[in-house]
Amino acid sequence: MAEFDIVVHGGRLIDGTGNPWFYGNVAIKDGKIAGIGKINPESGQRAISAKGSVVTPGYIDMHTHSDQPLVADGNAESKVRQGVTLDIIGESQTVAPLEGAILEEYRLEHRKRNGIETDWTTFSGYFNTVMRGGTSINVASGVSPQQVKRVVCGFEERPASAAEQEKMNRLVAQAMEEGALGLTAAWHAKGPESPEEVVEMARVVRRYGGYYGVHVGSEGFDMLEELAKTLRIARESGIPVHVYHLKMRAKANWGRICQVIEQLEEARREGLDITANQYPYTAMQHPWRRLFPRWVQDAPVNETISQFKSPDFRARVIKDKEF
Repeated sequence: MAEFDIVVHGGRLIDGTGNPWFYGNVAIKDGKIAGIGKINPESGQRAISAKGSVVTPGYIDMHTHSDQPLVADGNAESKVRQGVTLDIIGESQTVAPLEGAILEEYRLEHRKRNGIETDWTTFSGYFNTVMRGGTSINVASGVSPQQVKRVVCGFEERPASAAEQEKMNRLVAQAMEEGALGLTAAWHAKGPESPEEVVEMARVVRRYGGYYGVHVGSEGFDMLEELAKTLRIARESGIPVHVYHLKMRAKANWGRICQVIEQLEEARREGLDITANQYPYTAMQHPWRRLFPRWVQDAPVNETISQFKSPDFRARVIKDKEF
């Protein structure tokens, strides 16, 4: 009887520790890695040649929106064929908590977009749905502080009361107990009007060893101001913070990214656990409105589309420093 189920042999191994690559073999038994190094390929029930290839641990895609696609198609071939074995979902809208108007809005959106019926309201419910359908990759999620606030306060733009803050904290604690990794936020047009509310939720996350992943509220003229809110949350909550896709938009801001990086480096020198990522291309995938000045983004879609017929409107957009 073979000692292992599979032996992958002849490839260049990169083990994820930061050490240089090396030639070696990987043995797998019962779905787990059972050995790495000089392993006889004949000791496996099946031998797979990796000659000319690189063998690595699975990749973590830490910023995805695959919550509904995983329910629709658990095979996740677009991920596994790239080597991704763990998706982190929930950078903006999260699968929970879902209550009231938020639940109905979520159900309608994904019924229309993905043909999926939402049968959960909590993280446990979502993960159970994924497990029932089966999935080829692992999945984890953050919980959105914006969504938590909307569940509690509705869509009113106002500070939360003490009682509402307590309920928000309880929802965050429930999310963490059900498997959330931390707070994940995508602030658009502006960051949190009341950063202290996010600080309070982040302090709850700290009890569970979580982090705060954030798309800051501006990637343009207000970037430094919005980054200051993020640094405040890091400083007052004491949890690690990661800034997603760091960049500066609009030609007038080109070069100012150096100021942003200097603030991040200064925060690290201060002792804050703060990091950032940046993609290496000058493109992004977003709704078309995100290409325009903030006042265009904030206007009703149908109204904006009709206004583009006006030469004066188009000229105003073109002259705006944010365009």
